[in-house]
Amino acid sequence: MNRSEIKKLLDFGYNEDRVFGFVNAGFNEERFNKNLEILQGIGDKMLEVRDALSDEEIKILLNHLHKLWKEGKDPETVDLTLLEARSLGYGLTEKIDIDFLYFLLKVEEKEGNWTPSCLKGFLHSLLHHWYEFSSGVHAAIRQLIVSHSHKDAKGFAVIASFIDDDGPAKLGAYLRKNNQSWQWAPPTVLMPTTRINYPYFSDTILTYFNDHPQGKYDELLSALNLHNQLRTDKILLPQLILEAEDFDKQLLDVSMKRIGDPFDESQWAPFDGANEEQKKNLRNARKVLLGWIMQEIIRLFFEVLCKDNDRKKYWEKHSHKIRNFTVFGSVFSKHQVLKFLPTQTVNRHFRTVDSSVDNCALAMYIGEYVIIEFTEVGALYAYIVGSKKYQEAFKYVGSLGKIDDLKLPGMPKLYDDDYYKAFSKEGKMNHQGFWQQRMNYWLNRQVKLTDE
Repeated sequence: MNRSEIKKLLDFGYNEDRVFGFVNAGFNEERFNKNLEILQGIGDKMLEVRDALSDEEIKILLNHLHKLWKEGKDPETVDLTLLEARSLGYGLTEKIDIDFLYFLLKVEEKEGNWTPSCLKGFLHSLLHHWYEFSSGVHAAIRQLIVSHSHKDAKGFAVIASFIDDDGPAKLGAYLRKNNQSWQWAPPTVLMPTTRINYPYFSDTILTYFNDHPQGKYDELLSALNLHNQLRTDKILLPQLILEAEDFDKQLLDVSMKRIGDPFDESQWAPFDGANEEQKKNLRNARKVLLGWIMQEIIRLFFEVLCKDNDRKKYWEKHSHKIRNFTVFGSVFSKHQVLKFLPTQTVNRHFRTVDSSVDNCALAMYIGEYVIIEFTEVGALYAYIVGSKKYQEAFKYVGSLGKIDDLKLPGMPKLYDDDYYKAFSKEGKMNHQGFWQQRMNYWLNRQVKLTDE
């Protein structure tokens, strides 16, 4: 709108001379009331050109039309206002009856009701309920959009090829091929950029990032945060994890932010609608992350918090059997670990002790046991989780005063002098002589640990 059109619409008659003349002029009630009428008219016009009804108004409209459909009303006799016709498509729910949808489409396309802007609402609902609509509903809405994109809604022609079954994936490939950002996905299908969170864009992002380079995850994390769909997280991230050749702290960090701690199995449960391959990938990716974390925590414990290569090598071989762990140590030790593992992992698995002594403990949960190693070379301790001895050793675990509280005095050896005859279900073992062989024998007998 240009200046002359604005001036004509407002018609307040203001100019520089008159403005300065107002100082000496009296109150002109007639002119004041006339200006109020003009403003009221502008407000009324603005109401008339709303893009769509409110959500509540759309719900009322659909309930009314549903009643007419149930009564067997001929759709050719149902009249809509322009605002109602524009708004109708926005109100579709995932459980809409296909026959009722056909009725709505006939009402929309009736002469006098139809306007090309009607398509926007149906497109919105299609993308929003992409994985929820039945195949029949999908087909009906697609047909509506495609048929009119060749007639009176030519602006929709560009998206016709992006709303078939593999349309979202084709959109991701199209953006990659044309070196365009994933952020252009919504505008390409006539949606605001904020609609990147619609489920439709799941396969778009999966295709766009399917071969994402290892170690470059800022853009990926930004896309996943804005898209914010669990399906996408639980398909794409397991794929990247399984393709990674080595421990990748950034990928671990992204996976924990978007899916959760792999030690919490419930957070890695399959999403609704996951197929068998996707379920398998989730399980295997979780195992990989558990291995990464355990390999790293064992390395940190026996390289950074203490220097013991023999124990590091031993527990690295068994890291894939450790189902959970807790590190006990000083605030300083915690800061050392934070340099190498995601904050979320450390906060969940590190317990700070009151003592400032550098001695730390690593509690590893294997089978029904917790096996505790200490940075100070001496003996490891093994307790059956839930046993009386376990409860005694861990009774102050929430506010542990010192690391040695985890060592119960008088604990028997896990083996006798003839180390091929383990005799104690719970106890300690000194790191002397060929302790690795003795520990293997005890583990295989008591914990049934196998390298499957």
